[in-house]
Amino acid sequence: MVNAFRGVIDGTSNDIRGSKESTIHPATFVLIQVLEFFCRNRDMVQSILESGDYNTGPCSDMFSCLASKLKECAETVFQQKGQMYIFVLNNMYYVLQKNRHSGLLPPNVAATLVSVIDQYVVSYLDEYWFPPMLLYLEGDSLKKPRRSSLDNFIGEFFRTCNGQMTWKVQTELKNILREEIVNFIVPKYVNFSEVLQANPRRCWSSWLKGMWRTRSEKLECTGADLAKVIGRLFER
Repeated sequence: MVNAFRGVIDGTSNDIRGSKESTIHPATFVLIQVLEFFCRNRDMVQSILESGDYNTGPCSDMFSCLASKLKECAETVFQQKGQMYIFVLNNMYYVLQKNRHSGLLPPNVAATLVSVIDQYVVSYLDEYWFPPMLLYLEGDSLKKPRRSSLDNFIGEFFRTCNGQMTWKVQTELKNILREEIVNFIVPKYVNFSEVLQANPRRCWSSWLKGMWRTRSEKLECTGADLAKVIGRLFER
């Protein structure tokens, strides 16, 4: 049974229409159709399973087949790692939503699905947001706060946001990603800004310090400003 499913999955094309992150891969639809068949014919499927030699449940094996296929497709179609992650996440979330509505997956497979989604979310955030952005706001940068660190952060922040404005993400997943980014990035940014404001260079004269504060207040984004920009990710 699982081998037949794997053959069908392997035979699905990776030539997805338009190469969009939001595209649901044919293999994902195949898995949903098989799971729906299992649900409609539980007794028959159970008798088949009891007569065979299965070390693991077929749903778990088929989900593993799908995960491998999506990863393969993402690496073939998309050049940016972020787009690869978002493509897989969109497809995994599609399965998750179907399971919520119909209870297609056994509890252990549903838990595995959630775990895989969490792993891809972390991979996406690590690739674009947490280590790259925190380089300018924590560690040595925070110990010796400089305006240049803040400027570098702002530049990197807007480059990242502008590059992802057009990525298509399912609504619930979109909100989760935005919330994760806001909750982690904005407090770090606000803290760095406050430390910077409180520690102008001692060697500066009072009039230079005043000029720095005026320039800083004029150019600096607030935490609320960053949150608004993040709230527009994946929108265009």
